[in-house]
Amino acid sequence: MKVKNIYVIRHGETDWNKSSRFQGQTDVLLNSKGQEQAIALSPLIQQLLIDAIYSSTLSRAFQTAEIATKDLQISVIKDDRLRETNIGLAEGLTLDEIIAQFGEETLAKWRSYDERLLDFRFPEGESKRQMMYRIRTVMLDLSQNTNKNNIAVFAHGMVMRAMTFIFGSGVPWDHHVFSNGSVHHFLWSDDQPDFLNYKGRVN
Repeated sequence: MKVKNIYVIRHGETDWNKSSRFQGQTDVLLNSKGQEQAIALSPLIQQLLIDAIYSSTLSRAFQTAEIATKDLQISVIKDDRLRETNIGLAEGLTLDEIIAQFGEETLAKWRSYDERLLDFRFPEGESKRQMMYRIRTVMLDLSQNTNKNNIAVFAHGMVMRAMTFIFGSGVPWDHHVFSNGSVHHFLWSDDQPDFLNYKGRVN
């Protein structure tokens, strides 16, 4: 049986993270703490014997990937499908501003992974169903078609949470496990080629 370790890593902190602004696909750079978080990832990345590296095309993820893996001498492959959820007119707003502008019920619908609400979206944004489809497609593509065993994928918090629902029962919003710089382990095997088993947070 062929097995591959897929390590999905959230980018380091940005100023928008620090001020609790929802970034979505707005391209925000790492701040100094985010750069430090990326540097701190380097020893773990080496311990995990990473032999392939993929990243969202958004700068905060790609910066994190470049800093964290610079000693591996492996090229970081960008993939647009790994970008964060497009949340349209909600991007750049804080939680309080989103509630004030769109209402608490709208926020609750957006956070829900109930099948009946997967097509909900903020104005000019994408739905969770659309995002989950592209994430499932890219993650299975990387897992099935990469001839490496330990794969690092640098991505985003909403993407990572969605993966736990795509391939399992999901991690609720009130569980703050997808923090900046966190590493999460998924396992792929060829006996279930269309599934990734979420093994939990590594650090």
